[in-house]
Amino acid sequence: MPSPFPGFDPYLEDERFWHDFHQTFIVVAREFLLPQLSPRYRIRIEERALIAAEFPETQPSKRVAYYPDITIAERVAQPTGVTTAVATATDVLTEVAADQPVVFEFLAETEEVQSFIKIVDRTRERLVTVIELLSPSNKRAGEWRIAYLQKQSSYMESGVNLVEIDLLRKGEHTVAVPDYALERVKPFYGIVSVWRFYRRHRFEVYPVHLQQRLPRVAVPLLPEDKDIVLDIQWVFNRCYDLGRYGLDIDYTQPPPVPLTEDEAQWLDKWLKDKGLRQQS
Repeated sequence: MPSPFPGFDPYLEDERFWHDFHQTFIVVAREFLLPQLSPRYRIRIEERALIAAEFPETQPSKRVAYYPDITIAERVAQPTGVTTAVATATDVLTEVAADQPVVFEFLAETEEVQSFIKIVDRTRERLVTVIELLSPSNKRAGEWRIAYLQKQSSYMESGVNLVEIDLLRKGEHTVAVPDYALERVKPFYGIVSVWRFYRRHRFEVYPVHLQQRLPRVAVPLLPEDKDIVLDIQWVFNRCYDLGRYGLDIDYTQPPPVPLTEDEAQWLDKWLKDKGLRQQS
């Protein structure tokens, strides 16, 4: 069953579907891009995880979140009554205490994983382009949003092309292009932002509208190489087919996100014309 919409399906913002859609999108997007890449480039799927951990013995109410490469440490006091013998090569070591360790104890934890695409110049092992599909956790206040914005800044500061695909209505403005710069293309449902490291003060923006096909986006590589193209609509359609979401979505109900009056009227008429809602 294909998606009933010409572009994005707002019902996929439901948390029951989004994680599966997100993971599938990244895999299918790589499948679409790979034939366009010369052997110079490697395209890989990477993951980042955020873990929330409790330390009830020391801070019962505190929860912390971090990326796996950021450590959370608790130093423990040196045991009493244990001494260290200083020995030469001929001495006999009778009493030894270990060096003071850093102890990690996770009594409870939850983990969320997000996938994204990296394109690497294999001739110099240089990261060239990152493609991100934003998730709800990137767009609401909390550790995930902070961590995502930090990673976004680190890419731009280190000279990595950044393609951000935000198909979500809910949440705060998150893509790198400043919100104030988007006034002339509003209103829109979502946005795709492309930033090239060799044109630091320029953003290429593709507004997303429910009533229209999802865009074909230019994905930059190194300046001397031609862009490749990501057809987001093709990828979306493939994901929708693989996920068989149409068997689980009840289109007679309102979508799980707020719509403008024009969007709501259009959606109602569209679904009625498709036979997914009763005519009034």
